[in-house]
Amino acid sequence: MESDPYASKERGLRRLRRRLWLERAFFLLVIGGLLAYHYGALPGGRRVCLVAVDGKPVTVVATQREAERLLEEIKRDAGPVEKVQFAEKVTFHSVPADRNPVQGEAKAMEALAGRVQPVMEGAVILANGEVVVALASKVEATKTLSLFLREFAPAGGGFRTMFKEELRVESRRVPMDRFVPSPEAAVARIREETAPATTHEVQPGETAWKIALEAHVSLNRLAQANPGMDVNKLRAGDQVKIPGKASPITVVAQKELQQAVGEGPRRRMQVVRLTYENGAQVSREVIGYRPIGGARGTGAGARGRGEEE
Repeated sequence: MESDPYASKERGLRRLRRRLWLERAFFLLVIGGLLAYHYGALPGGRRVCLVAVDGKPVTVVATQREAERLLEEIKRDAGPVEKVQFAEKVTFHSVPADRNPVQGEAKAMEALAGRVQPVMEGAVILANGEVVVALASKVEATKTLSLFLREFAPAGGGFRTMFKEELRVESRRVPMDRFVPSPEAAVARIREETAPATTHEVQPGETAWKIALEAHVSLNRLAQANPGMDVNKLRAGDQVKIPGKASPITVVAQKELQQAVGEGPRRRMQVVRLTYENGAQVSREVIGYRPIGGARGTGAGARGRGEEE
């Protein structure tokens, strides 16, 4: 039986129309997917990126990529990007644009810079548990402490030096503003931070105790700020430096001297211990006596070193 050519042609047209509709549907599906990717595919229209720091909203920018770029710039300004991290947790959230206006780049950068703290792994010097400075390695941190002993000890030999505070060196993440490039820079920073804040001219009748009381500092700190000056013997017109911020590290140096005291049979050697803090004398105490002639005396004075002229 011969097939109907018209029926066969009709079936071919139907198949062709069906294929065209399927291709159109697939095309619309692809376009819809691309639009959904770009605009969020949720009611409310276009989506933007909200940046939160430790769970609190900070700024809104167009895309997450832009937010990441701004954060990278903050890291780059602080130090080597590959080593710098943030102390806080930064998260990104897709939100509707109609309820979250996008900030300009300058305002977004300012908002982020004010909320994140760049930190980096380093070797820190801790004084009584508080961070003093941070350096690149423990070797440099240890060298810094040795340099402190030399820099802040009084001039002359025969001193036994030590640190007043409990000092430790350990590795940890530290804010970038605590880093210094070298041990010499660490000493220079502390010298600058603890430099005398002002100078006071001694008035008639003023004493070191009164000056220290009015400046809200201790007598020891007043003496440290004025090395070479006996603050217990001030005269009108003397220029006394008022100390600034207290030094986080104190180098204590002690030395024992012997001097002859008394007359005739009562003549003997008096042993005096001098104590300095960061180069300034803070105490002078008699710790014992010994007879002249080498016989052993009493108290710690038998261990005295050197004889004061």
